[in-house]
Amino acid sequence: VGSEDKKVYALDGKTGKRQWEFLSGDRVFSSPAIGKNEIIYFGSMDDKVYALDGLTGNKKWEFKAGDGIGSSPALGKDGTVYVGSLDKKLYALDGKTGKKKWEFVTGGRIGSSPAVGVDGTVYFGSDDDKLYALDGETGKKKWAFTSGGDIESSPSIGFGGSVFVGSE
Repeated sequence: VGSEDKKVYALDGKTGKRQWEFLSGDRVFSSPAIGKNEIIYFGSMDDKVYALDGLTGNKKWEFKAGDGIGSSPALGKDGTVYVGSLDKKLYALDGKTGKKKWEFVTGGRIGSSPAVGVDGTVYFGSDDDKLYALDGETGKKKWAFTSGGDIESSPSIGFGGSVFVGSE
């Protein structure tokens, strides 16, 4: 769990006892995503995405974006980490190394957490009033829907591929 004290905590689910903690450079609003081999991925308002060993809390890698990250990462089938930033970009990162695969620039800050469809399409909202659908492999835009206000809500994918999202 992330905290405004700049830390991510691992707690024993049965007892609530702290197993480890990791100090980032700023507040952590992002919810951690858990990948293969118990790797934990999260963003921090220190402009970084972190990958930690989920058993020890030791840092595997970090990626520096252009602004804070309040978006929670989503993981693709191949381990790609998708995360939005207040720098108006959605990033696709290699989950093993943290290297940037691609980035997609929007017209507004991204606080929305992405969702990944079964076909690999990445959906997310932006403060430019749009919900985007991107090809998860290439980052190319499939479509964008313009709502009546900023989209900070995180999309959900329903049966049959319907996408649901709230808008301001």
